[in-house]
Amino acid sequence: MLSRDFPYRKGVSFCAGERFMSRTKLARFLWLTAFVGFCALIVVCRPLDGAVSASPSPTVPALETAFAPASESVAGDSVSIVISAEATLVPTARPTPTPEPTPTPIPQPFCIAWISDTQYYSYSKPAVFLSMTEWLVANKDGYDIRFVVHTGDIVDNHTYDRHWENAKAAIDVLAGELPLYCVAGNHDVGTGAADYSRYSQYDFCDQRDEAMQYEGGECWYHTFTEGGTDFLLLGIGWQADDDCIPWCEEVISSHPDHVGIIIVHSFLSSGGKLSTNGELIEQRLIAPYPSVRLLLCGHNDGSVRLRFEYEEGARTVNAMMYNFQDDKQNGLGYLRLLVFDPLTRNISVTTYSPYLDDYDYYQDESRDTFVLTDAF
Repeated sequence: MLSRDFPYRKGVSFCAGERFMSRTKLARFLWLTAFVGFCALIVVCRPLDGAVSASPSPTVPALETAFAPASESVAGDSVSIVISAEATLVPTARPTPTPEPTPTPIPQPFCIAWISDTQYYSYSKPAVFLSMTEWLVANKDGYDIRFVVHTGDIVDNHTYDRHWENAKAAIDVLAGELPLYCVAGNHDVGTGAADYSRYSQYDFCDQRDEAMQYEGGECWYHTFTEGGTDFLLLGIGWQADDDCIPWCEEVISSHPDHVGIIIVHSFLSSGGKLSTNGELIEQRLIAPYPSVRLLLCGHNDGSVRLRFEYEEGARTVNAMMYNFQDDKQNGLGYLRLLVFDPLTRNISVTTYSPYLDDYDYYQDESRDTFVLTDAF
């Protein structure tokens, strides 16, 4: 018989058998069980016929070993003791995986479209001007064109409404599709008079923030960021008065970390020399400011480019001019695409006429298709 004074707790059942384990040994077993891990285990002491039958208690409070009184009916001379202990373990939290760093986006090339000297088209060939702007809108995504610049002489005679209306029909195609940043040429305001009234009335330029204009738009600036680089676009109109130069100096000096691009109507002659206006701009706005890297102009016939070197070649500035509209048969409708590559810092130049569906005005294609290295 199993003694009744054996201490018990809920959760352990005893089966009578031939022999039984002493209370001292049983207590040691239980303490060892708790010490090793508070986990579920089954200890069987001399089972009959070598069989083990036990089932752990399904609802045992955490970290509490349980016992139950032995059965009243004892059969045979041996004792089989079944001990069940169960502990609730707090699971170890999985370490939070280190997030993979977000890859730095690779700067992608982008394009600026350039138009110059459309006066003949506004005068008598409006279909040519229209073909240029329609092509730019249709191809803006394919070439990733961000905006269009026009370096002046939009119309032929600034006093003729018909010229302005022809130009407006072509430029309106760009509205809502591609911004246009333009400067006045001598045909737009009068060579000597520099009358900006009609030019301002049509208001083609998309920079209309007065804080970024001089004298109602005779000069203006625009900032933008592409390919991880900040740019400053500065437009200088025909015969803007002497006070515009200090204004432009202030604009450039207040944006030292922006790559400077200047657009102006007159800067280079057909032979590649500086015009009178070009000399003034080079001395006052290019040479003193390391941030200025590119200048675009029109006015004179042909295609010319000039590369300035400063600081013993440490800084270069590229100036480009093109104007083919005086060739009334073969020079119609040419525009230029300037593709900026932020990785190489090169500018690839392509010349194309949508009206003629022709690349390169010159037989010598290097005058129309070329790469400016380390250009911004």
